[in-house]
Amino acid sequence: ISNGVNVFDPNLKTPYVQSWTFGVQREIAKNMAVEVRYVGNRSLRGWTEYNLNEINIVENGFLDEFRLAQANLRANIAAGRGATFAYTGAPGTLPLPIIAGYFNRLSGVAVNDPAKYTSNQFTSTTFVNLLAVNNPAPATFASTLYGDAGRRDNALAAGLPVNLFLVNPGLQGGASFTGNGGYSRYDGLVFELNRRLTNGLLAQASYTFAKSFSSQRVSFRAPRINSLGGTLRHAFKANWVYELPIGRGRMLFGDTGSLVDRFVGGWEFHGAARIQSGQVLDFGNVNLVGMTRKDLQKAFKLRFDHAGGVIYSLPQDIIDNTIKAFSVSATSPTGYGERGAPTGRYIAPANSLSCIQVVNGDCAGQNVNVFGPRFTRFDLSVVKKTRISERLNFELRGEFLNAFNNANFFASTNLTNFTSDTFGQVTSAYRDTSNTQDPGGRLVQIVARFNF
Repeated sequence: ISNGVNVFDPNLKTPYVQSWTFGVQREIAKNMAVEVRYVGNRSLRGWTEYNLNEINIVENGFLDEFRLAQANLRANIAAGRGATFAYTGAPGTLPLPIIAGYFNRLSGVAVNDPAKYTSNQFTSTTFVNLLAVNNPAPATFASTLYGDAGRRDNALAAGLPVNLFLVNPGLQGGASFTGNGGYSRYDGLVFELNRRLTNGLLAQASYTFAKSFSSQRVSFRAPRINSLGGTLRHAFKANWVYELPIGRGRMLFGDTGSLVDRFVGGWEFHGAARIQSGQVLDFGNVNLVGMTRKDLQKAFKLRFDHAGGVIYSLPQDIIDNTIKAFSVSATSPTGYGERGAPTGRYIAPANSLSCIQVVNGDCAGQNVNVFGPRFTRFDLSVVKKTRISERLNFELRGEFLNAFNNANFFASTNLTNFTSDTFGQVTSAYRDTSNTQDPGGRLVQIVARFNF
């Protein structure tokens, strides 16, 4: 039963990309030009896996029964009968035909007999906790029901159909259909300045303003899942080489001898700079209470607790109340845990008593995105070249990677562990991904090299 299957559309097409660019280049000085260009990109017919084993909780009536189970639990607690969602025959409680079939093999008129609701599963926290009104989980409740072999046997004996929840119940390892359905787009406007090497100076700089968007359908029931993609909104990059005007044939000490020139000439200053928007961060399918997405973006800033040695990405009130909002309880009077009920502004679960999602997007946005902190990095080099012969020279370089020792914290760590005390804490920063052992802070290295 844990097997899976993957089906491919017999008419599956090869994905393709449409890409185009056009620009205008203009000389603004003898050795300098500026260019403005647009870059467009469309990825079409991307391969997408559709889930053929979506959990059905609508057409089979289970979602309505789940709400009845929630009501039973509240009524039983209020009447002092304990944390049970069983039908007790008392006012406020109603029969649960599907759940009773899985728990007690009840069917027919037996589901209306409260004396038959004897299973200890009605008080098990495995199921009770999923009935929390402030974050109900009907799909998880259903998957827990049919995920146990004994309960599946009970349901069959009660006359419930084997495919009550899954259209392919014998393939609980997954059943997917691969077809064309993915789409993404990119639009970028680039401004570029180039100065060729003259009078000892070479410089290149560019600024890019870009937007991207991706969309795909992974479910036959759910709407398309849309995403901002990972494109950086703003990016400025520059690099330069400047040969200092010192030494033979230069502005300063131009008439010096070859021996002196070996010490005062041949100095260069190199640099590379990158300043760009922070990465796109996704809080997921959640509700925002007491604030909009723009408010959350404004509040999303690095906050340093130097005494505690901790970095936070959100104000403390949002962190504390978000943890409270996700620390729900199915049995407490408030519906929240020992931390109490949230107040003010906070991030809350998508599901609530007033709205239970069948698919992402029913009760909250599919994604809540913000932009992380800005990335800034300057790599600088001081170079001394000494000519030994016509074909041989010695080069001594002092390289200062991340010269200003600016730590670029990602602020993407612990963004969705909403019930943890570490929610909102930042525990990682940029490190060079090319495996050069760059720790992300300032790195100074001395390089000696013979060129021939």
